[in-house]
This record gives sequence, structure tokens and C-alpha cells, in this order.
Amino acid sequence: MGRSLSLEPLDNSVNSGQHPQSESVDIDIFRPLFEADKNRLYCYIYAYVHDNASADDIFQETCLTLWKEFRTFKLGTDFSKWSNSIAFNRIRVYRRNQNKYQLGLSNDFLDEFRENLGVIESSHYAEEKRWRQLLDCKMALSPQLKKIYDFFYVDKLMAQDIADDTGRSIYAIRKSVHKLRKYLFDCVERQLSGSDK
Repeated sequence: MGRSLSLEPLDNSVNSGQHPQSESVDIDIFRPLFEADKNRLYCYIYAYVHDNASADDIFQETCLTLWKEFRTFKLGTDFSKWSNSIAFNRIRVYRRNQNKYQLGLSNDFLDEFRENLGVIESSHYAEEKRWRQLLDCKMALSPQLKKIYDFFYVDKLMAQDIADDTGRSIYAIRKSVHKLRKYLFDCVERQLSGSDK
């Protein structure tokens, strides 16, 4: 995700004393739960509205509500499930106020979508995990393979262009690209099999 999600609005409300029972709610307990869940929560909201500005607004409202209502959260229970229910209520309010985003979808459809969102989320997590592992593997590349990676995947150059730029033969470039792909594939597979144990 290209945005930075932070606790800044929550920090401001804590510092300004806006939390009704700040003595009984510990930011040190709330913060790690929120930090671990915020990206997933944003994706959950975005899945309903498919609009960055709207998702940002709902996310901020949800964050403030999570903080204000944190005293009702039972430690040891599922923070993600609790935050989903609060986000879903904010999404419903948003839908009532913004008819243009409803697209004729009934609340029954929304409820059904909500029930099936777990499947979508687990698929998203698997993809995100694989992407993080790929980035870790890329960091471990030799300087020569990093250059090939950047030429081929970042700059989107063809093998002939890379050969022309580097003075190497196209055969050598193709061999390097093959070696790069094999290394990355094997590295990600090793990490996945290691994390499954």
C-alpha cells in the first residue's frame, strides 16, 4: 500500500485530553494492537468503497472510534474482529450519507460480502507475505544480479537493450536473467516452506 497509516490523530486526541477516560485506557496497550492491524483494517474498508479518499476518511473515523471505545475491548479477544465491526458500522453510515457510492447494493448484499471477506483477506495476506519475501530475497542478491533485476524489472529494458548498455552479449544477459529468476523463485520457496513449519 502506498500510504502511511499512523496513530497521529489518536496521539493528538490523547495529548489534548479528548479521550473521555484516558486514565483507564493505556495507549501502550492500544498502540501495538492497532499498529499490527492497521494495514489489514484499511484494506477491509477499501474493499467496500473502492475509493481512496473515502477509504481514508472512513479509516480515520474508525481509528478515532477504536481509540474512544477501546475501554470496551476485552484484552485477549480478537482485536481484528472487534475493529472490523466498528469499521463496518462506519461504512454503513457512509453508505447512507453517500448514495452515489451505493451502486444499488442492498444491506443484505453488504452483509453477505462481509461474511465472505475473510476469504478475500486471507488471499491478500498470502500475496502480501509472498511479496515481502520476494523483497527480502531481492535484498540478498549479489550486486551484479541487483543490476540485472533493476534493468529488467524496474527499468523494463529488453535483453538486447541491457546487452547494449552493459557491453555484454545477449546470451550472457539471458543467462543472468534466468539465474536471477531461479534464485528468486528458490529463495521465496525456501522462505515459504520454512514459515510453514
